[in-house]
Amino acid sequence: GDVYKRQYQRRVHGTLLIERSHFLRDSFEQLRTRTDLDLRGDVRIHYLDECCQDAGGLFKEWLTVLTGELLSPKLGLFVKTKTPQVAYIINVNSDKCCAKHLDYFYFCGQIFAKALFENVAIKAYLCKPLLKQLVGLKSSREDLKYIDTELWRSMEYLSANKIEGDVGNFTVTEIAPVGNKSITVELKKDGRNVAITEKNKAEFIDLACKYYLSNSTKTQRYTLAEGFFSLIPKEITQALDCDELELFLCGDSIISIEDWKANTRYAGNYNKDHQVVRWFWEVLSQLSGSELESFLHFCTGSNRVPAEGFAGLTSNNGKRSRFVVESREFKGNGTDFVVAHTCFNKVEVPEYRSVEEMRKAIKTIISTPICYQFSFE
Repeated sequence: GDVYKRQYQRRVHGTLLIERSHFLRDSFEQLRTRTDLDLRGDVRIHYLDECCQDAGGLFKEWLTVLTGELLSPKLGLFVKTKTPQVAYIINVNSDKCCAKHLDYFYFCGQIFAKALFENVAIKAYLCKPLLKQLVGLKSSREDLKYIDTELWRSMEYLSANKIEGDVGNFTVTEIAPVGNKSITVELKKDGRNVAITEKNKAEFIDLACKYYLSNSTKTQRYTLAEGFFSLIPKEITQALDCDELELFLCGDSIISIEDWKANTRYAGNYNKDHQVVRWFWEVLSQLSGSELESFLHFCTGSNRVPAEGFAGLTSNNGKRSRFVVESREFKGNGTDFVVAHTCFNKVEVPEYRSVEEMRKAIKTIISTPICYQFSFE
């Protein structure tokens, strides 16, 4: 993978001009229509009416926010699985929710691949059948439990127990996105007139599983995969298993303060024993998981930890770059903010006079919308 990536390093293939109020539309339309952009090279982001200059940090933030937009219920491309550990699966009614749904699925594939290509961990928790397709494996009946736990249990029960009475026919039911009307889908020709019996129940289970795991969203899945493999050759992902691909794509969901500290260096007046540095880690250790994600996003442009942990952080040139805490003069005039340089994974922390001043500054960052957080870049 590294050899493949080095072919495109240091090639800036264009800048996307994004209006925050039309974030998804502008991102989608420009990548779809501009022939001068090659996502395998460096892409820069410029937000209209903002003075930020992208040295890599805005790009990471763009990938993170864009992933959330593409997975949102509002767009309707994906829905959440009905499982204890929630993931995303393609919406069988995506065509009714989004007129350009296939173009968007290709776009999704490109964005997920670009994040993987750039080692930017994103919150794209795709269900196991989708991950299997990207690593070149076929789904099995067992994979149904990663989509709908109750549905999987009902199939297992039907398989293990003798049929008594009427248990239905060779159809499944979907719910339309508008009006919540039931839609009957036949699993075979004239399936509504074929009753499920002890003799044919294995065929029904097989057809139902194929429908839920493959046939119901076949076009969308293949379009997403086409976009994904337009950036990353199949042989790279096919060397991984599903868990490895998910880890590389989504990073670690747990932010370890100890790992963060172990992979941090200090600059200016700071060292690991400085009182302000001690306060810094004390405040971070008291934050909730979601608050830590927000602060990590502020510092690095991504709210996920790379698969390798904090040792895997990279700078804008793709090289490993440890997190840096640098001292900043405390002026006491109301301008003593923590300043982030996301392209270098660096924060400048004023020499606060108390832990409460530190806590107030970090809490302010956490409560600030992303678009204003990045006004420092």
